Amino acid sequence: METRKTKHMVLENPIKKQSLQSMVYESLRQALVQREIEPGEQLNIAKLAKMLNVSTMPVREALRRLEAEGLVTFNSNKRILVHKLSPQDLEDIYIIRMPLEELALLMCLELEDLAGLEVLESLHQRMCRPRISAAQWFDLNRAFHMQLHDMSGSPRLSQILQGLWNSTGPYLRIFSGNPKAVTRANQEHAGILEALRSRDPKKAKLHLRSHLRNGLKSVRVILEAEYNSVDR
Repeated sequence: METRKTKHMVLENPIKKQSLQSMVYESLRQALVQREIEPGEQLNIAKLAKMLNVSTMPVREALRRLEAEGLVTFNSNKRILVHKLSPQDLEDIYIIRMPLEELALLMCLELEDLAGLEVLESLHQRMCRPRISAAQWFDLNRAFHMQLHDMSGSPRLSQILQGLWNSTGPYLRIFSGNPKAVTRANQEHAGILEALRSRDPKKAKLHLRSHLRNGLKSVRVILEAEYNSVDR
């Protein structure tokens, strides 16, 4: 006879398994986006599993998810590599990202209640602190953009944009160490926030386009420098 206790035991295992898979995925994604593992580096499932103190199965499943997001590549010879963007990859990502970012921003402005604006402003204030480290600014910058995407009210659009942002994350991590670039980005974020407060779609699009174009230029310089150093 199946008791209430038995039913609960049956339900617990999938939840724990899913939680473990998610934790492994998030740990690996963060390591890749924050460039703790370098683009082009080969990954070993057994070593990663040992580092995370888990079996190889959740690591393999997490890497497959990251492959779908363009962060790792499974080669035909069974090697797993951290994906290294080419200059054309970068251009393609921004060509796709720019109109979707604009769409998300306009969807924010169409909502009656701009829920989440206070969170966005708090993140911006923390990013503008005088003694903030590059790592801290990078994390806050990512959170700022993810919050902006979430405010669109479209989980699917937010998920797509998150994947595009993560693809350039390892290069934006280097960008975060450039004080002039950080100051400019903070100013551009301030312009986007002001446009949101005043519900001005024209200014919002203007500031967003400027921000993304400048970001593309900065990341392009980093990417080309890495490619040129390899070519030598």
